[in-house]
Amino acid sequence: MNAVFPVQTIPESETIFSFMRKNTNYGRACGAVRMRLRDTSKIELELVDVDLEKLKQSVIDIVAEYGFSGWRHKGGESKTYGGFSLTFNPNHQDNLDPHVSSIGTPKNLRSEFFWNATDAHEILKHSYFDSYGFRMRTPASRSGYLGEFIDSFTRPLVRSRVGIIPGENVDPDDPTYQEKEGWHRDEPVFENLRINIPLQTDENFLFQMEGEEPYHLEVGKAYTWDTNKPHRVFARGRTSTMRIHLVLGFSPWFDYDAASDTWAANGYFGKVHPFDMVAEGILSRHLRLPRRRLV
Repeated sequence: MNAVFPVQTIPESETIFSFMRKNTNYGRACGAVRMRLRDTSKIELELVDVDLEKLKQSVIDIVAEYGFSGWRHKGGESKTYGGFSLTFNPNHQDNLDPHVSSIGTPKNLRSEFFWNATDAHEILKHSYFDSYGFRMRTPASRSGYLGEFIDSFTRPLVRSRVGIIPGENVDPDDPTYQEKEGWHRDEPVFENLRINIPLQTDENFLFQMEGEEPYHLEVGKAYTWDTNKPHRVFARGRTSTMRIHLVLGFSPWFDYDAASDTWAANGYFGKVHPFDMVAEGILSRHLRLPRRRLV
């Protein structure tokens, strides 16, 4: 697969990835790979040679410098979810500050962040939903120990953020929040391989996949899922804890070249499943799948 895709030549009616999908044998490639993992509903990963306390403090220092931004939507900013961006699109159509650029979009309602919920966008290129448009790292993502940690990953970082829930802002008596808060879908794993790393949390904070009981994500582990399935994070009650997670998204099958501002399919395309890229240490030497989970 030798096709090279200059960002500037992608039509405005397409996201970068949708154009590459149409102009490669992406669909056939997805069907050709088979996972070695038996259970992919929740993959728990071990963190290896990571100073979690130092990583958490690095993020807290960045919040102190750049601030917390509530999730942008048509009605304003959320008080119960936000954070700061780790990647940005220099051509973003919303003209947001780089450190806010992946924290929602003022074009959509809070309920319209399901993957491909693009009705409010006349132009898809360089929109919030153009994941591969978020191809530049923010200054915050290069700061301190957080920057060193992100540098250790081998695949290009695409739309990513530090996700924060201020527990003190949660209303435990609001049934709308408890039942509906945060439900969304993200891109298929072949497009965006997401790694979720808890840095600060407590038992009030839960993750839930559609059709499954919610559960708590623990500090000391990293997680990945098929996040194209509906899912959410929420707090079941008010708490003084500020939940801080890294929400890292990677391009598994396409490489980005900043000098030429181009994307191109790589040697893993159609050959290695993204989850196996994690299991085999291709994505990062800091992530390890427990051996009992391999077949």
